[in-house]
Amino acid sequence: MNSRNVEILNAVFTPMHADGSINFPLIPDMFQQFLGTGSQGIFLNGTTGECMSLSTSERMRLVEAWMACCRNSKAEEIKVFVHVGSCNLMEAAQMAQHARDQGADGVAMVPTFYFRPKTINDLVEQCAYVAASAPEIPFYYYNIPSLTGVDFRLIDFIKLAAHRIPNFAGLKNSFNDVVDYQHCLHYAESKYSLYWGADEAFMMLYAAGNRHYVGSTYNYMAGYYTDMLLAQRSGDTASLFKLQGQADAIYRILSEHNGIIAGKEIMRLIGVDCGPVRLPLRALTGEQKEVIQRKLKETTLFQQKVTRKETEALS
Repeated sequence: MNSRNVEILNAVFTPMHADGSINFPLIPDMFQQFLGTGSQGIFLNGTTGECMSLSTSERMRLVEAWMACCRNSKAEEIKVFVHVGSCNLMEAAQMAQHARDQGADGVAMVPTFYFRPKTINDLVEQCAYVAASAPEIPFYYYNIPSLTGVDFRLIDFIKLAAHRIPNFAGLKNSFNDVVDYQHCLHYAESKYSLYWGADEAFMMLYAAGNRHYVGSTYNYMAGYYTDMLLAQRSGDTASLFKLQGQADAIYRILSEHNGIIAGKEIMRLIGVDCGPVRLPLRALTGEQKEVIQRKLKETTLFQQKVTRKETEALS
């Protein structure tokens, strides 16, 4: 694994109007804001995008809108992963085929979480079913037990999937069992890409050899991660520790208000109003917005800077 090569995918929000309908016309503005973060790609229709509150047709329209932005952009190649997980495996397969047809670079899926897989073999079987619907592009398993209730050891999954799923390419993991994940990192080596999904532990996982990341805070905290990596590579541990503390202050605010809900408020504050969340998530009240804004002003969030030149220096 190249110790200097870091790949970050921004888990993007779904922009919505006040009535909960999707604000498709905002996506080009969101795309331009994404370019400014310096990240290497986007992760569509994931947890950050409120995927399970969207219909299949809405999810496919979002893919079409973002892919159109990518095609029209003069920026360097942008990687696009599409999350297709659903409790309906036939719809998941349909979304995987659609993502492939739209030119996506890969698909990911959470397991079914109503009729859950009872064994690791059940889990691999359903992943193989969806992966086979788009065999030309990489397939990734999205592990997030806190929301799906499905919790098998990832090292066991990856070993089985590697033999049963021809286009298996790795994991997107949003679970803090770092020992299990470490096993996967050593097993994967350069054969599979493992995307870490808990942004709060970014540098800890980097120290362990992780080089692939997916998360929501990369949308508005890109400067912190760039500066952390630059500090680490220059051996400036004092600055690195300070930066981690500054980022942690923001993580704590996010955890107090739900990361998706508070994240959308941060996007509004930095100039890209993605609107409210859709039920069953609850939009912030005016008072809650004031509290979040006041707390954020006590952090260094609005002081960070990042340029694409800086991020390119990290690759």
